[in-house]
Amino acid sequence: MREVTFFWKLNRVEHLDIGSVVKIFRRIEFLSYVKRVPKDVRCLMKCHFADGKGPEDIDDLYFLDYLETIVKPDSPDEPYILMVRFKHSLTNLNARTNGTSAVPNECFLDGEGLRYTIQGPKLKLRLFSGLARLIAKPDRVSARSIHTSLGNNNGTLSSRQMKLAKFAYDKGYFEIPKRTRISDLADELGLARATVSEHMAKIESTVMDDMFSSLNGVYLSPESIRESIETMVIEARDIGFSDTDGFREMMRNMRVNLEDELPAQELYLQKLHRSDDELIQASMEEHRHNLSHIDEILRSKESPTATI
Repeated sequence: MREVTFFWKLNRVEHLDIGSVVKIFRRIEFLSYVKRVPKDVRCLMKCHFADGKGPEDIDDLYFLDYLETIVKPDSPDEPYILMVRFKHSLTNLNARTNGTSAVPNECFLDGEGLRYTIQGPKLKLRLFSGLARLIAKPDRVSARSIHTSLGNNNGTLSSRQMKLAKFAYDKGYFEIPKRTRISDLADELGLARATVSEHMAKIESTVMDDMFSSLNGVYLSPESIRESIETMVIEARDIGFSDTDGFREMMRNMRVNLEDELPAQELYLQKLHRSDDELIQASMEEHRHNLSHIDEILRSKESPTATI
């Protein structure tokens, strides 16, 4: 299992398709799911409203429906507990993966920005992260391994690996220049040099993966992007917000982000396919076709005859 956190600074949030949320809430925090299926994601939220705003203003947001007040505060400093329905494409994608889920108390909007943390299998998180980057490019993405077994400290390293890493650190193995060598560590531990060398390599690999496997550079095939675009349009029509300014703004942002990603996509394909120029160009043409597809969606203004 992995956990990935997306973060958008507040001034970035204001320019996203969900930007008007900052005018309604001082802070809004995810507490739990009530129902979680695509196109019907109901949640309990802890809400601190901006001055002069209240639950009735939520319906001004194209991606959120106010359903019920669970707890009404006794004073202005206390929060509301509300049941709401999320309709945003990222929320529906998270529900549709059938394996990833938002983390209670780790998904919130406050004065610094928007934080969205989800957990799930690495492969499904890679798909979600790639599409999140296209829909609304985060300012920061970080990831870590998590463990669900009882008694585990949820750290990246096992307890044995942590002991060995601490031992090597205390002996100066990680200093520059090193104060000790693998062979010295092996002698003190009474283990074969090859054994200690293998363990240290695994420790370093695990730590580096945890630090830098931020899911920032996930490659999505043009086919998976096209399929996701079509699904987003269909779901938006079914729910009834495909003709909103917010949805069109999301599609415009997605187009800009996808176009910005083209150089990185081509570099990835060159590394993957090396000298197969024909295959590389075919894939890039499909990526550019997705840009044209988004243009068609925006031009159609979500008319009943829009091409998907």
